[in-house]
Amino acid sequence: MGAQQYQKIKAYQLREKTEDNLKDQLTNLKKELVSLRTSLKSSAAQVKLARIRVVRKGIAKILTVINEKRRDAAKDTWKNKKFCPKDLRYKGTKASRSGLSKHQAALKTDRMAKKAANFHPRKFAVAL
Repeated sequence: MGAQQYQKIKAYQLREKTEDNLKDQLTNLKKELVSLRTSLKSSAAQVKLARIRVVRKGIAKILTVINEKRRDAAKDTWKNKKFCPKDLRYKGTKASRSGLSKHQAALKTDRMAKKAANFHPRKFAVAL
């Protein structure tokens, strides 16, 4: 990066702030990014190139923290309700989502139920 180090934005510090503060910081970073990109096109300062990356990553972190806070708030509101939106539900694995439930797997058709009743497996006691 050269002689000048740029301050990275830490996610744990962002989580302590309110959503209004985060939005203000986000608008400031977006304005700075626009100014950096225009100055990069107009003048050939290579110092600005490293700063663009830091600002972009900072914007991403702020958006991530805002999204986390909103999801946590939404989870709290839907916590004790009968249904929950699909994007807030526990995801699990693909196999657990697509597999049959225990109740569905235990169900039998009428024909299979008759067959099981009429031809139940015999049990034999074998003396040794």
